[in-house]
Amino acid sequence: MIIVNAPLKQETFQKYAEDEGLVFIKKSGMKLFFENPEGEDGKKAEVLKKKLKGEKELAAIYFSVQAQ
Repeated sequence: MIIVNAPLKQETFQKYAEDEGLVFIKKSGMKLFFENPEGEDGKKAEVLKKKLKGEKELAAIYFSVQAQ
């Protein structure tokens, strides 16, 4: 499971995560929960975080991506 913790633009974070092949499970407060059908959550979390940091519209927003 991969968790994206983002206070703003959650819909945008969800879109980018789904574009990476993750499956949205639920939202709880500021946390978005995703399932990784490919396995290897740690690697996928790193790839997703790097992609999100590179996006101009999300660069100024504080967020975290973690595998659980």
